[in-house]
Amino acid sequence: MWSRIKKSIKRLFPRKREKIAFQQVFEQFQTLLQNQQEAMELIADLGEKSGGDYIFDRKYLVDSISELQDLLLRMVKGLNLISSERYYELYSTLDRVFSPIEMELRGRLALSNAPYVISLTEMPLDTPELTGGKANALGEIIHKLGIPAPSGFVITNRAYNRFVEYNDLEERIHSWLELWMLGKETLEKSSGQIRYSILAGIVPQDISRQIRDNTKTDNEFWAIRSSAYGEDGDLSFAGLHESVLNAPATQIPDAYKQVLASLYSPEALTYRRQMGMIGEEAAMAVLCQEMIDSRASGVIQTLSLESSQPNCLAIYAAFGLGRTVVEGRDSSDRYIVDRAYPHKIVFKRIAKKESFVRAASRGGEEEAILPEDIQSKSSISESAVNSLAKWAMALERYFKRPQEIEWAIDSADHIWILQCRKLAISPEQAETDGNIREQFSTYPILIENRGVVAHAGVGSGRVYIVNNHGDMSVFPEGSVLVTKYTAPWLAQIVPIATAIIAEKGSVAGHLATIAREFRVPALLGIDNATEVLQNGMEITLDTHHRTVYSGKVDELINFERVQSMVFEESPEFRLLRRLLKRIASLHLIDPYASDFTPGNCVSVHDMIRFIHEKSVQELMEIPGSLTHFKGAKVWTLESDVPLDLRILDLGGGIDPELSGNKVKIEQVRSLPLRALWEGVSYPDSWSTRPVEIDFKGLMSSLTRNWDAAGGGAVNAGFNLAVVNELYMNLHLRLGYHFNLIDATMYEQAQRNHIYFRFVGGVTDLTRRSRRAQVLSQILSNYHFNVLIKGDLVVARLLDLPKEEIKSRLHVIGALIGFSRQLDIQLKSDQDVDQFVEQFLNRYANLTKSLPGGGKDEQIKDYGLGR
Repeated sequence: MWSRIKKSIKRLFPRKREKIAFQQVFEQFQTLLQNQQEAMELIADLGEKSGGDYIFDRKYLVDSISELQDLLLRMVKGLNLISSERYYELYSTLDRVFSPIEMELRGRLALSNAPYVISLTEMPLDTPELTGGKANALGEIIHKLGIPAPSGFVITNRAYNRFVEYNDLEERIHSWLELWMLGKETLEKSSGQIRYSILAGIVPQDISRQIRDNTKTDNEFWAIRSSAYGEDGDLSFAGLHESVLNAPATQIPDAYKQVLASLYSPEALTYRRQMGMIGEEAAMAVLCQEMIDSRASGVIQTLSLESSQPNCLAIYAAFGLGRTVVEGRDSSDRYIVDRAYPHKIVFKRIAKKESFVRAASRGGEEEAILPEDIQSKSSISESAVNSLAKWAMALERYFKRPQEIEWAIDSADHIWILQCRKLAISPEQAETDGNIREQFSTYPILIENRGVVAHAGVGSGRVYIVNNHGDMSVFPEGSVLVTKYTAPWLAQIVPIATAIIAEKGSVAGHLATIAREFRVPALLGIDNATEVLQNGMEITLDTHHRTVYSGKVDELINFERVQSMVFEESPEFRLLRRLLKRIASLHLIDPYASDFTPGNCVSVHDMIRFIHEKSVQELMEIPGSLTHFKGAKVWTLESDVPLDLRILDLGGGIDPELSGNKVKIEQVRSLPLRALWEGVSYPDSWSTRPVEIDFKGLMSSLTRNWDAAGGGAVNAGFNLAVVNELYMNLHLRLGYHFNLIDATMYEQAQRNHIYFRFVGGVTDLTRRSRRAQVLSQILSNYHFNVLIKGDLVVARLLDLPKEEIKSRLHVIGALIGFSRQLDIQLKSDQDVDQFVEQFLNRYANLTKSLPGGGKDEQIKDYGLGR
């Protein structure tokens, strides 16, 4: 009771936050950046291991997670020191994120507080430990791809644990499995005893009640399918577990027990033993879907297993329910379809189908005779073939590997996807690497032996160059993403890309981490890639040999599909893949979004991203008040540019031999400030000529009120730069507008950034907004990520090499002078493009070293962030 009272008192009367000297804050920030870099490198190393080129054991995973957790704890402490404990919630976030990771390492499924039953529309994504592999894949299909699938719900793995506990089955199951493993009892007897115990068990009332709640629909019959932990994920378990079709809602609990019991069938136990899974915790979620009264159904294999058709997919179809096809009967139609759009039918064989399986009127299935006049007719139309092929390729692109897909067409000709799993391919089908390389040696090579591999693999498609957010919104699925910079905000299009090629970037960067998560082959550090590779050009990327071929190299693509399956069957690899979903996934992309909070951090990567963004924001705001600098020496910069700039040196930013309190720019050693000043002092950057003003602009300037607090202006009445040799934080108050620039220039690109903020002006909001448009278009031209809100402009760049940071600071410096009183001159919307062009023409020499810089590049109104 007393502890709760103390907590309430603390909430009502919070302790006053103490001010911390900026020197201490900045040192903590540098340490935080170093911890972030180490954490990202550690995630990159884990991701590299998932590529299959390295052997590792469970101890490597345990040690890596322990080190990662320690780094994150240091980062949380560092951010809270910088912010005076503003982000204390991150401590509980750290526990929440790492708790299921630790449970995975201990071999336990993280299911505490999870529901017993959850609908497909409400189930959380990427949680196979809760819903099983089959249901998890179906949930992703529904939520992320929007491909039709029957409605329904999942009886979760937690419900399985509850069932086992309620019926006191755990010890009995373990004893019979141990007897079999030790050779003291036969497989058949052990299996039979376990299955009998499950079928004789009672479904607990809390589970039964939730099942009844989820079956209160117009649908009378249900398909009850297994969704075991690992099923249809890294392992298929195809056909080894029970499915009960067309079950009345009242019979779902009995059907549920049948499916649970099949987890211990002789075939399933033998399979798990061969895959090394007997020692892992078994669990069975059960997928319950509204029954589709199938007019026709079948299976798609997105890669034809016939060697004569390597670039095709295969569709098998029959009338009625899918048992005819999945049980391998010969009486099914077969279509061989080109994998490439528009999915031409290459071959078809229409079988004679004398009978079919259908749903019985009172539940269950029954076999019936087909009318003789349709026995030799195609079970599906060519338009259905085309739709199935289109969806199948979308599923393969999303899951990044060949798929086997079960589907159905109802009486209204609506197509439904019932389930989707990895297509098992025999490695014996592959040729040797040497023979394969001989086969595609005749293809033209566009890029060879260049770049660094962020994720190994082969990808092919048409080039699509992304320079800005506008390009991202129209990125075609199945294209090769070609970009100058591996910015974190590109993460949202990684799942639909077949490969990534970037001119800049690090294997420890955010985008590289996402590429590994989604298994997208990625090659970074290819200078002039956006010039060599043109939009629409079809190419094949082979990261194993750091080569880009012109055209589609089918031999190489097929070889890679087969080889990629070989290494993924070990328990350690499966564990790593599960861990990476909790570590490397990135959900918090936009730092200005309302959901960019500690509570929405789902993964380790989310936490790293959140802490980095907030630490920079905290650092940017501190120099706005001189209370952090009492007793510190402030230098006055002597310059022809009338900025009245004061400089506070944190160490290494000013020539140490200098005396007095005045400094010239050549005596400044801060690399970011010197780079910025080159742009500020460029000829014509700082014009003192009077600006022509119209009457409306004059009146709005006379009535404009300035809210200094809202703009974040420096309270001291002069402009301030806080610097060291590699860092600059600059606050500028220029009349009625305010600039903030925060930048670093380290040798390691991953530690570099530029944050630019501009707000205010002398005129009305309309004219100030036009100036924001001008700034946005100019900055976007140099690949800043830009956000506009009214007259506020926020622009960011991350992870660029030092020399490119320098060039961008030239641009920012030139913009400081160029944007003075610009709002007065923007009398109409048509003036926006004119002033953008004027800037690019005037400063073409200053910015010509920039990739994509200069007046010759087409200028577009990207409208970023609006």
